[in-house]
Amino acid sequence: SMSVVQAIRATRGWLHSASSVAAWASEMPEAAEALRGQNLVYFNGAFSPPTCAHAHIAATICQDPEVAVWLDPEPARPGKERWQNETMQARIDMCDLLVQEPPLRGRAGVGSLRRDLGRELGTSVELFRTLRELLGGPGGGKLTWAVGADVFEGMRHWADKARECLQPGETCDALLLFTREGWTCNRLMTAAQAVGHAPCHVSIIPMPEHLLAVSSHQARHALAQEFAAPEPHKWGGALGMMPRSIAKFCLSRDDVCRIYAQQVAKL
Repeated sequence: SMSVVQAIRATRGWLHSASSVAAWASEMPEAAEALRGQNLVYFNGAFSPPTCAHAHIAATICQDPEVAVWLDPEPARPGKERWQNETMQARIDMCDLLVQEPPLRGRAGVGSLRRDLGRELGTSVELFRTLRELLGGPGGGKLTWAVGADVFEGMRHWADKARECLQPGETCDALLLFTREGWTCNRLMTAAQAVGHAPCHVSIIPMPEHLLAVSSHQARHALAQEFAAPEPHKWGGALGMMPRSIAKFCLSRDDVCRIYAQQVAKL
């Protein structure tokens, strides 16, 4: 039988709405069976590149033996079209490397649902309806959304849509927030009140001190520097913000390093 990890991979390029799940399931019955009824944590992000902070979040989620993780690298957002479109496949490949790391192996898979649904639906409640459909429809399985506290705080600007995304049994059953530098419980409570009464369960993954300041921006900076002036076997320092497999992959790809160098120079 097919594993959940393989099933998540098997959705890539197939799904363009919640109603397209049925056609996919009839083409891929084993994959559909593997996802049905799962306890799934959906973790989306740019992952450009995936850092040790992303790895820590996914590994923390995988401490629960009942859970499977779906990593979903995001397509271009308005204003970042060029860089994110050009690196989309590379970022999927990087996430594939990330899920080979021991705590994630066999527990986390990589999909491309936001990209596959397209710009409108990929940022709408349809995303979670599609995931729920993969779990067997309303009430099927359990769906949790892992999201940064900064994204959660921003939900007050789209509170109605956020509430639609957080309807247990229909969309998300639970939210898993990971904190960044400067986050306090008070600030989280204020953010929760701003979203209003979200009926879903909210829990928090605190980030360890040494990972609080780790960001993909700094990782891109380190890769651009290393690409411009290579220092053999320098795996410590800023390059240590990424799993080594990811740093090696990026440094082996001139195209990715050039894009990161342009991105860093622009900011």
